[in-house]
Amino acid sequence: MKQLNADTFLSTVSLQARHTRHPDGVTFELTYGCNLRCVHCFNPTHRALPRELVTSEVLHLLDELAAFGVLTVTFTGGEPVVRPDIHTILLHARSKGLLIRLLTNATRVNAALVSVLQECGAEQVCVSIYGATATTYERMTGITGSYTAFLHGLTMLAKADLPVVVRMPVTSLNDHEVEACRRLVENLGRKFQYSLDVTSTVTGDLSPLEYRLPPHRKMTIDQQMLAGWGSAPMEEAACSTSRFIECACGHSRFAITPYGEMNLCTAFPIPRYDLRTGTVQEGWEALKRTVDEARPTTRYECPTCEIRSYCRQGRSDAWLETGDMSTCLPHFKEWAQLEHRTHALLNPRRPG
Repeated sequence: MKQLNADTFLSTVSLQARHTRHPDGVTFELTYGCNLRCVHCFNPTHRALPRELVTSEVLHLLDELAAFGVLTVTFTGGEPVVRPDIHTILLHARSKGLLIRLLTNATRVNAALVSVLQECGAEQVCVSIYGATATTYERMTGITGSYTAFLHGLTMLAKADLPVVVRMPVTSLNDHEVEACRRLVENLGRKFQYSLDVTSTVTGDLSPLEYRLPPHRKMTIDQQMLAGWGSAPMEEAACSTSRFIECACGHSRFAITPYGEMNLCTAFPIPRYDLRTGTVQEGWEALKRTVDEARPTTRYECPTCEIRSYCRQGRSDAWLETGDMSTCLPHFKEWAQLEHRTHALLNPRRPG
């Protein structure tokens, strides 16, 4: 019998989900509460407000998700581990047959949490790293002592042989330590990733963008960190023009907020379907309508843009920053222009 590894299996399921328009994964924000105060974060409050879902409501939604055929649930926040019922939630998700992913800053990891993650067979534990030194890390988090707690938690997870991936949000405060962060993570035998994305908060506050790197610096980091970057010409992506919202949102994935609102994703907080008064199945139909009925305005330039295949802007980026999904944001246009120009110069097939 032919066997597929986990990554291949999940990729196959995801492709099938997009084809059938049925969700295979959900990102579940369990709380906006967090023990850190990261300067770049799109968290709207950093506090757990009384209207967040209580334990019984979370468990009921997990029941609905499983019954609806969702395969993977990614628990995030805020910091999901600050919830006192996190063990109950993880074990209940496992009992329903859901594949579990946990996004955490690792500063509150202890032996009990490690044991639960092992018991529930966590498919992935994604840990955020904000710097390779205490000075940089705590400039990002705003909390004295958080670096030591992070190292302790990450080391516990690594020693427990859990499937840990460590991801670094790169900003103007920590970009000088990307390589050092990679060495730290790889010395623990774990996979390192980095992200150059910084977005405004889900309430429209643009202050996190103060820490976003300029496009030329992003290019430099990619060139330094990605093996073989630019050694071959970038293939022109086949960009669909048939769908205005082209990402997985409303096609195979969605998100749930700590208040029980069902949205396209954590950074695309519409249509705010209320799961306290409706069902996951009804909410999914509302999300599909949101995607299908979305229409570009006169600002929409993508179909005729020559550098579209190099652009990393999503509809959510434009919506969060301007309230109009169609807007072409200057930051992303400059970034795409640099990518296009650089790859064109490196293309060995270009005319001399």
